[in-house]
Amino acid sequence: MTSVSTTTIVDVAWLRDAISASPSDVAVIEVTGDESHDGGAGVIPGSRSIHWKPLLWHDTRRELATARTLAGRLRDLGVGADTEVVLAGAPTQFAAYAIWVATVAGVADRLHYLDGGLAAWSAAGFGETSRAVLPAASTPPASTPPVSTLPAPTRPTPSHPRPSVVIDRAGVENAIGSASTGIVDLRSPQEFSGQRVSPETEIIDHGAQRHGRIPGARALHVAELLDDDTRILPVDQLRERVRAADLDSATDLVFYCRLSHRAALGWLIFDEVLGDSRVRVYDGSWTEWGSVVGAPIEL
Repeated sequence: MTSVSTTTIVDVAWLRDAISASPSDVAVIEVTGDESHDGGAGVIPGSRSIHWKPLLWHDTRRELATARTLAGRLRDLGVGADTEVVLAGAPTQFAAYAIWVATVAGVADRLHYLDGGLAAWSAAGFGETSRAVLPAASTPPASTPPVSTLPAPTRPTPSHPRPSVVIDRAGVENAIGSASTGIVDLRSPQEFSGQRVSPETEIIDHGAQRHGRIPGARALHVAELLDDDTRILPVDQLRERVRAADLDSATDLVFYCRLSHRAALGWLIFDEVLGDSRVRVYDGSWTEWGSVVGAPIEL
């Protein structure tokens, strides 16, 4: 399967070649769900690994980092003024969330999303520790996904803050029952149906006080947009998924999940791959909605 490649999204073969050709010009940051990761060496050669929360949230408040704060944290992770930054998620949605936060803040220029994250890197056989020897660019291993036929990534134009890609709880409340706005739940079928409040990968079912979904929400599990190595599906298959979810008729789309990581990945796919700018991400997602006194739910 051909991997997606755009100005923002790069595949593992592109990253391998970039590291091999000029390692000082690219900074790889692995954004993980492991709270023990504090900026030390990661899996990909030369990378740094950090938990998503100290990178992307305010130190004490439940809100997104400002542009100044995020830029400083990236600098502390080795990002220079002219460095191309590749964000690799473990799992992959954490990198998409980082791209979304940076887009909201207005510091997304020179940031790239590694398609499939660490799962795709490992599946390609490119090494399991930061001390691994990279395969020569001319002789990739047999499991390497084919390089995209799309143009190689170029440096995006400087970004500006895009608060329009965020929606808060009041906005979601106003969207319920709207004929023009589609509310889309990107959680798993178990979460959507109310069996769980967190993905099955979580040992403890936690993240909200109540089970259920936002009234009127349509189901589009983010896994339906990815292949087995968590890489983004080709455009024609993505469009099929959008049609199946009955999203074509909506003027605006509100995406949510549990903490907005998977919703941010959905936003990235729609915005960057499909060229669909209808999406706003509910930053509080089910963690907020499912815990607010009086918020309506549907089972």
